[in-house]
Amino acid sequence: MASKIGLGTQALRWTGLLGSALWAGVHIVLASHVAFPKNVLATEIYSTFFAFTASLAIVAAVAFILGIRNLYLPALIFYVIDFLLLTETRTAPALFIGKPLPVNIYVVESWILDVILIAVSALLWKFDKS
Repeated sequence: MASKIGLGTQALRWTGLLGSALWAGVHIVLASHVAFPKNVLATEIYSTFFAFTASLAIVAAVAFILGIRNLYLPALIFYVIDFLLLTETRTAPALFIGKPLPVNIYVVESWILDVILIAVSALLWKFDKS
């Protein structure tokens, strides 16, 4: 495997795996702890959304480490959309809540991981030819 794959590509794949797994872990925590006490429907919707996106990040992690090139572009799109949604819900009223959501440590971690994973998935999509 190492002889066919360049060291840079292999490092990008591992970065994608670890970043996506960490991203999924953050969102699994969010799925189990999100609470809007005055809005049970919003709590259920956001919890389900976080769990679903965590599962998509796990799929992306597997795609990165296995080198499934056909999934690099969908992973890139996924992380771009997440970055935009995360930013939008902090600057405009969030869906089902009616006001912007606060910035906390999970938001900062997600922004950082999104930027890293956008770069990693774009570079892999562009340069991984295996």
